Amino acid sequence: MTELAFTVNYAISARSLCRHCRKYIDKKALRIGQSVPNYYDEDNRGWDDLTYWYHATCMFKKFDEDKPRDKKIKCPDDVFGMGYLKKDDRKTILKLISDANVKADNSFRQFRCLCAKLSDEDTSAGKTAIVSDFLKTGNGGTGFKGDVCLLMKFLLPDVVNIVYNLTDKDLVKLFSQIFGTNLKAMEEDLEQGDVSETVRVCFDKSKTVTPLKKSVLTLQEADDLLTSLSCVAKEGEQYKLLTKLVARCTSNDLMMVVRLITHDLGINAKAKYILGGLHPDAYKAFQVSQNLKDVVERVQSNTLHCMPGLKEEKTDKKTGHHHNKSDDPKQGTSGSSDSMNADVCKKTLVKRTGEDEGQTASTKKCKTEPSVSFPPSKIFTGCKIFLPVATDKFKELKQYIIDCDGEILDETSKGTATHIVSSKGKIRTGVSKAKVVTPDWLWQSIKRKQLASAKEFKP
Repeated sequence: MTELAFTVNYAISARSLCRHCRKYIDKKALRIGQSVPNYYDEDNRGWDDLTYWYHATCMFKKFDEDKPRDKKIKCPDDVFGMGYLKKDDRKTILKLISDANVKADNSFRQFRCLCAKLSDEDTSAGKTAIVSDFLKTGNGGTGFKGDVCLLMKFLLPDVVNIVYNLTDKDLVKLFSQIFGTNLKAMEEDLEQGDVSETVRVCFDKSKTVTPLKKSVLTLQEADDLLTSLSCVAKEGEQYKLLTKLVARCTSNDLMMVVRLITHDLGINAKAKYILGGLHPDAYKAFQVSQNLKDVVERVQSNTLHCMPGLKEEKTDKKTGHHHNKSDDPKQGTSGSSDSMNADVCKKTLVKRTGEDEGQTASTKKCKTEPSVSFPPSKIFTGCKIFLPVATDKFKELKQYIIDCDGEILDETSKGTATHIVSSKGKIRTGVSKAKVVTPDWLWQSIKRKQLASAKEFKP
């Protein structure tokens, strides 16, 4: 017996039954066998495994129905007997494997798993490595076969900045109608600060609609529905689209879709490090072009270095080190890459929020919102800040804090905070030694490029 779980060959007779379609496999027809433990061997006497036979196409249909952790054929090396097949039949098997990998790589579940890994990783370099490995490996181990541009678009919702005309309260209201859940109960749960978690919990508890047990949503389906959602503003139309979306989701799928709508995946990863996993120069290219699709296509076609405006690097023959043309004295120019980035940033029509990898800022500015130069200094190093979701300009402030090397805490970690932001006046901190400050403390710290005195901004 081969150690591989799958075998491909031609049926010796017409007596083997396909375990999927329950029809007999014709003699000399292409078939795939899967080895399974012999359930007759109750005493563990070492009997050979049983082999269940399938039509080649039926085998891959079965994979679609299997659990994610079940054994599947992901590459030709997973199948014994490929070398004994006729040329056309070998191409058939390879095509089935390729199509299965494309489907798996374009699955929304795989995107969720990637986000979970990024969320668990604390270092920026580690996040870049995770994205890079994901693209190099993919489902079959031979590279990501899905839509790379769409994957990058979903990983960078703040950069793409699609407007959905939906606040957290709007989402709770709509989903309470879809789930048949008490609106007040959902609003009370929302006070915990995470609308996506509120939606997930209420979806699981809903008696009106039932979450799918297995994820079937694809990146393309999610993108189509979200694109349609961004084009409507009436509550009735939003309700119809969200109802259609709910019917295709598990509770975890829906939670991640809501995070896409709110532009916060919870992975705490800047575009600089996400795009770094695509290509070392992808972030620089995006700063120049502001066109994510063009950058991805250039990386895939190996023409990124040809992009107009992208700095070319020269190699010093003596030292072997790379340096930019803009740093070459012979070019008659000087300046660091940071200053070049700042110039590029000023020339683009899209306004940016700090070092934030191309994230577009809101057109309406807070009265105290400063004009932040590019890149910002590490103002909030060592600061653990609890920032309530209800704070005005919450998302912008949160991004500023992260960009300036600060740490954002949630409600459960509030007791370890060094600073608690309050816009509602004085609050009790209990045994915590945290300093209570107004949101103006954050804005002024950013404006001054150094930590402002907490005493000046007490509620």
